[in-house]
Amino acid sequence: MPPGKPFKKTNSIQSDKSMLNNVVDGPINSPLQRFVRAKRRVNKIFDDIFTYLKESRAFLLDCDILNQTDNGVQKSVQQVDGYLSQVVCINEVLLRDHMKVAFFGRTSNGKSTVVNAMLSDKILPAGIGHTTNCFVSVIGADGSDAYMEDSITKDRKSVESLQQLAHALHNNKLDISSLLNVYWPKSECPLLKDDVVFVDSPGIDVTPDLDCWIDKHCLDADVFVLVVNSESTLNQTEKSFFHKVNTRLSKPNIFILNNRWDASADGEPEMIKLVRQQHLDRTTEFLVDELKCVSRVEAADRIFFVSALEMLRYRISHKNARYTESPLIEEENADTDFKLGKIARRQEFEDFETKFKECISKSAIITKFYSHATTGITISKEMINHLEQVLAKASSQRAYLQAEREEVQDSLEYMSSQLALVTEQIKLKIKNISEEIGLQVSKAMSEEIRRLGHLVGDFDYPFHPHSGFLKNYKQELHTHIEKGLGKNLKARCSAPLLESIEEYKSAMKDKIFSLIPASACSSTIPATPKTNFSVSYELDVPNLCSDFQEDISFQFSLGWSNLISKYVAPRNPRLAFMLGATFKPHMINLPPDPLAVTPHKNPSDQAASKNDRVISIRQNLPDPLLNFDDDELTMAVIQGLSSLSSSTAMAFVVAVSLVWKAVGWKLVALGVSSYVTIYLYERAMWTNAAKEKTFKKQFVEYATERLRLIVSFTSKGCSHQIEQELSHTFAQLASQADVAKIKIEERIQELNEEIQRLEEIESKAKLLRNKATFIENDLTSFVKDFNLSVSKI
Repeated sequence: MPPGKPFKKTNSIQSDKSMLNNVVDGPINSPLQRFVRAKRRVNKIFDDIFTYLKESRAFLLDCDILNQTDNGVQKSVQQVDGYLSQVVCINEVLLRDHMKVAFFGRTSNGKSTVVNAMLSDKILPAGIGHTTNCFVSVIGADGSDAYMEDSITKDRKSVESLQQLAHALHNNKLDISSLLNVYWPKSECPLLKDDVVFVDSPGIDVTPDLDCWIDKHCLDADVFVLVVNSESTLNQTEKSFFHKVNTRLSKPNIFILNNRWDASADGEPEMIKLVRQQHLDRTTEFLVDELKCVSRVEAADRIFFVSALEMLRYRISHKNARYTESPLIEEENADTDFKLGKIARRQEFEDFETKFKECISKSAIITKFYSHATTGITISKEMINHLEQVLAKASSQRAYLQAEREEVQDSLEYMSSQLALVTEQIKLKIKNISEEIGLQVSKAMSEEIRRLGHLVGDFDYPFHPHSGFLKNYKQELHTHIEKGLGKNLKARCSAPLLESIEEYKSAMKDKIFSLIPASACSSTIPATPKTNFSVSYELDVPNLCSDFQEDISFQFSLGWSNLISKYVAPRNPRLAFMLGATFKPHMINLPPDPLAVTPHKNPSDQAASKNDRVISIRQNLPDPLLNFDDDELTMAVIQGLSSLSSSTAMAFVVAVSLVWKAVGWKLVALGVSSYVTIYLYERAMWTNAAKEKTFKKQFVEYATERLRLIVSFTSKGCSHQIEQELSHTFAQLASQADVAKIKIEERIQELNEEIQRLEEIESKAKLLRNKATFIENDLTSFVKDFNLSVSKI
């Protein structure tokens, strides 16, 4: 039966069970009551087995612990399905209300007469030839009225119609395999009172379809009575039928009646004795050697020589005599031997009935209940084995999963603790790497600032001192320096920086992934491509050098201001300033302007900052000038300005007079002419190229100081970029570690659920195993209580 097909009991079985449960326990007064009691008990046991098997089947279908490669679950369910099929068939057999005896034989052997004799009345049609046309079942009725029912239509009819419907010679005869149920008052027959059912059959020689008879009318029979004609011998037709019965039923209870034995009354005693022995040998051989349903000793109680017609007449006359209270009249003219033979055949028939009663109570219990009890015990033992296997596999699987859970928990704890340590180490390493890279960038940038003159010297752009041209010139120069410095810094720093960054990224990945178990490691984590990150050097030269003020006006090298600035100012700035020396804007160190290096600065903010810085110029004058207080410095400047012309002229006149007197006018004239010549030469050489050179020199001095102010800022910016990149990479790796931890925790939860499920399976398997043991004990007790052979189970 397929595993998915459910098992159901019919309504008739349920109704039969309710009737059986109405039987009240009490003392057993006859063997037949013992059979009823045993039937009720075994029915209850098999009901429990049926319920138990359905519960076990549902359990096995949900029990997913066996190895799927060997289809363990499916095999177990298929075996349970087979057990259920057996139990359903057994229940259908067990849940009948009566014990059933079936009469078989060839036509005109006297089957119906035997039934009538046992019932002490002419109930079934009987006569010469083929008389009974269909199966007729005689059942005890509680009332005093007899009636008849068709087993299919259930229409109740009068018993008189039996002679028409069941007689083979009647026109309205039924089909040969149909069944008529005749309900006869139990008070008329002691056997019917104890719920024995008699089933008469057509002759087994009238149809070849004996398998259909067996399936419809024989499988539930407790006792079979084979009625043979003693005037002939047991033939192959009769043997063939019971051979088929024997293959369907295990050791059927068979009685053989050699009917019409009164025909032997006219023979010689010796010949009669030989014929009797011949019949006895052949029937014994059939029962013992061929059918193997009884032993040779038991066969003596299964073979009888009777005259059913004589017994029927005797009982009818006896019943009539009892009703009329008149003495029983025997044949007056019969000789003594005939009377003795008749009495002997009557006693033989009564002996048959006695043995039949004993057999149908004892043998029927053994026939029906012994084999079923054996089957039930076998099923119980097999179920115990199945459940023991399930229990063992569930226990083994649970132990394996518990070991795996402990291992996974240990790996999770180790991973968490090590991850915390590694996180601290990586954070410290990232900080150290960032600082090292900041120092490298600072060193490289300082070197590039020292080489700024070469970079500015390589700048080739048309130069003109006009303010409009100078503005464009400055912009292009700023762009050139921005690109040049950035390119040089990338060439010096980016490649090794990126290489070291990628190496440490790989080291971080290896270190983090070494902590993640292989089962929880994601295979979708790509290594971070090198092109994803580049160091940005934010110099912002246009804003940084926006305050540069060039001075490309002609300055005579031997002029008074230049000489003072060149020779006096380095030693005495105060005196140089009072003598008229000028400090050019590019010579003054302006304070750092953080807003100047900030990209995208507002122009209005820049103008305001310029005014503020002009005010601060004075604060950045050379240190010696700062020795004067404000009043002294102011008075010195005013005096110098007021007396500048007069003191200069007086000094010049005095100097010329002294020189004139010392060297003469020729040398003075030569010196003056040389001075003028140098002046004119320098004036002539003050071309745009000279102006551009001076402009670049002034710009280099100015830009160098300004760029030095942002070395620290730029290096820290690069360091911060590196730190962010490495921190971002570590965050990604840490997130993968968190994902792995979640996977491990989910795995632990799965293992906990699976272990709990296996524990429930073990508990359920133990419960079902105990139920099977209880059923086995109940069946063993049943076998013992009803004297069945335990040794055969």
